[in-house]
Amino acid sequence: MSITVTISKTASDRDIDQIQLLVRHLQDFDLNFKGRAIRIQRGFITSVVDTDDALRGALLKLMVDSLLSHSDQRTRVASDV
Repeated sequence: MSITVTISKTASDRDIDQIQLLVRHLQDFDLNFKGRAIRIQRGFITSVVDTDDALRGALLKLMVDSLLSHSDQRTRVASDV
């Protein structure tokens, strides 16, 4: 009955903070995630495992990937300046 979000060790601490904010927001405002235990951990790859609902897990994975890809874009733009 829980969701585990594993974030790649290559992700920055800022990325982890953004994902934690996303998770808190979803737990507070999204009925699909309200009251769900969501654990965030570091690992070799970024993944999301939802033991109850694969579709909900896939949705969260898309949101996490979106945050991480936007982070990469911000980094590239900042390094170009």
